[in-house]
Amino acid sequence: MSTAGCSSACKVTGKSSWPELMGTNVAKAVSVIQTENPSVHVKVLNMSKPIPLPVDCARVVVFIDDTNKVALPPVIC
Repeated sequence: MSTAGCSSACKVTGKSSWPELMGTNVAKAVSVIQTENPSVHVKVLNMSKPIPLPVDCARVVVFIDDTNKVALPPVIC
């Protein structure tokens, strides 16, 4: 699974990616994202799920592993 190119499709006000959250517990990651860019909503998905279509420039996709840790850098997608 890759989120490469997701945020490049959107003109975003504020922060659009959170690579520093890799390995973080999902609840903390969601809180950080909502604090740093309150204009987006967060969609949490297991690594086995595809990126939801269509691209939503107000949605941050957070892929997690089986231990509820962020597995890929969260991005607007």
